[in-house]
Amino acid sequence: MDMKKIVMAATLLSIVTGGEVSALAAKTQHSVAKITHVKVTKHKVTGYTTAQSHIKLMKLKHGEKVSATANKHGKFTLKVKSNNLTKLKFKLKATKTGLKARTYTHKVKKAVQSIDDGATTETQTAPPATVKPDSSSADKKPEKKHDTPKYVVVDQSYSSSVKTITRTLKDAQKKIDDIKKEQEKITGHTTEINSLGDQISQKTAAISALDPDKKKAEIDTLTKDKEALSKQVTDLTAKYAGDANKSEQLKKELSAAQSTQRTLKDELEDLLEIASN
Repeated sequence: MDMKKIVMAATLLSIVTGGEVSALAAKTQHSVAKITHVKVTKHKVTGYTTAQSHIKLMKLKHGEKVSATANKHGKFTLKVKSNNLTKLKFKLKATKTGLKARTYTHKVKKAVQSIDDGATTETQTAPPATVKPDSSSADKKPEKKHDTPKYVVVDQSYSSSVKTITRTLKDAQKKIDDIKKEQEKITGHTTEINSLGDQISQKTAAISALDPDKKKAEIDTLTKDKEALSKQVTDLTAKYAGDANKSEQLKKELSAAQSTQRTLKDELEDLLEIASN
């Protein structure tokens, strides 16, 4: 009879505890990614966690409050003005709607002072143990050691993102080069018209230096040349009439392309930093 009670009690206990575990499992909620790659300087702290999560810097002195939002790669940067972070014990708290918060505590590293009393400590080294050769392993070839690459991309998505951004950067650079070529053409048009204008000025000066009574034939020739040059200027001015508007448009396009290029470079640096760490 006592044995039956023991069995029944054990069964009841397993049911109860099993129910509690199931209830706890049902309540399990995913958390914000662990805060990693934390780097602390005097007035700045950076790190990585879940993308677009809200990061709050806590336990600051002088009533200072600082927070930021992680970018799409999960990188965050927090800057302070009145605190020296390298000498302060502070906390980072990462939160995002629908996820459990994460915290990270930064502890100040205390300098360890070494004390030399001039005392000498003798260490006795035990003789190496004799190892008997294993005949079964005598014929085995030594295994080759594979060098671990210095930088390993732990997430395949990082590698894919790097390739995409690199390709987009090349396209952005090509666009910048094409815009600059168009700008050089417009500059060439202006230079061409200015050169003709200089020639007209030279013809005018030459005509003014001649005596109309004695050098009439030469003056007529110079005048015809001057008129021909003036016609060229008129024709080219009409041909390149849209250069002014086009030049302004190219300036805007170049500025936008260079801004895109800078943004892509920043994103690429972020990804490479993640991969290298």
